[in-house]
Amino acid sequence: MLQRSQTLYLLGVFILYILMLTGPLARFTLEGEAWVLKHSGLYMSTELKMDLATWPLTLFFILVSVLALFNILSYRNRIRQMRITIFLIFLSAGMTGMMFYYTWVVRQKLDGSLVLYQWRFMIPPVCVILLYLAFRRIRRDELLVRAFDRIR
Repeated sequence: MLQRSQTLYLLGVFILYILMLTGPLARFTLEGEAWVLKHSGLYMSTELKMDLATWPLTLFFILVSVLALFNILSYRNRIRQMRITIFLIFLSAGMTGMMFYYTWVVRQKLDGSLVLYQWRFMIPPVCVILLYLAFRRIRRDELLVRAFDRIR
């Protein structure tokens, strides 16, 4: 049943991670020059790309998006849904750490730069909360189904 509340939570995770692919994660300022950290690399304001391999960020954003969509569509198997949701929680928490790592790497490359984190930096922690809420609702449905099976 796609009209359950956990579907809305998982759909929110899917949409938020698609938004992660659209803009900057952080901005850096060094001696009047503006640098932008995106999922696809580090760019100067004139679209000059610095050599920084951020493909793992892109891969994780796409992976979590696809898994969240798959999790929505596997509504008939609640045990699998719960396992995938737990896996997505760990991936989202790891992505938060990975984003901090990439900003640390850029600060080391651009020694003395000022960092301005963008609002997209808050998406993985919000997604962890949404995934936890989805897990609770999926678990509640599974317990309800088991209780009905016992009554028969």
